[in-house]
Amino acid sequence: MKTLVFALLGTALLTTACEQAQKAKESYSAISKLKEAGEKLETSMEEVKTQREDRVKRGDTLSLPYKDLQAYLPAEISGYTAANPSGQSTKMSGIAFSTAARDFTKDNSTVKVELMDYNGAHQLYQGAAGLLGMGLESENDEELVKSTDLGVKGVSGMETYRKKDRQAELMLAMGGRFMVKITADQQPDLQLVESVAKQIDLEKLAEM
Repeated sequence: MKTLVFALLGTALLTTACEQAQKAKESYSAISKLKEAGEKLETSMEEVKTQREDRVKRGDTLSLPYKDLQAYLPAEISGYTAANPSGQSTKMSGIAFSTAARDFTKDNSTVKVELMDYNGAHQLYQGAAGLLGMGLESENDEELVKSTDLGVKGVSGMETYRKKDRQAELMLAMGGRFMVKITADQQPDLQLVESVAKQIDLEKLAEM
């Protein structure tokens, strides 16, 4: 069962990215800004394509082993207790990806950090990575969805705050091959997930 959970982590990350992008896309359609969003998506996809072509030229077409990927997870979060990192490298039907994850707990609050290298499954995940660079935003009484800019070249994403559940979520795409998802419950805003993301060496991942 544990093996199955890690094997499905990549699918979970993809599903979350698509759900966030779809919600934001619907909002933009309502205010007649879908054309602008589409142009940003096209630009984002072109950047991802260029990054992939550069890696192919270098012969870099494999995902990192999960043990190497674990090294990029945060070692600690102030006030939280860190669990041992988990992870897995998966190959099936000509595709391959690696995942790594770590939980942090404090009282009844949990922060989960999940990182995936889809370099060996680029065609499967490049669309989701492109969607995260669309820059779409929406807000209603239930949740806030907005684009994320952490000031790192090659890194784009979205974050979601579910107001009634007090759940914060941040999804990032890096360098056309990495995706990270950070979730935290019992949060008043998005500040914690943003600070956790900054503990990851996003610049190095984006340059690979």
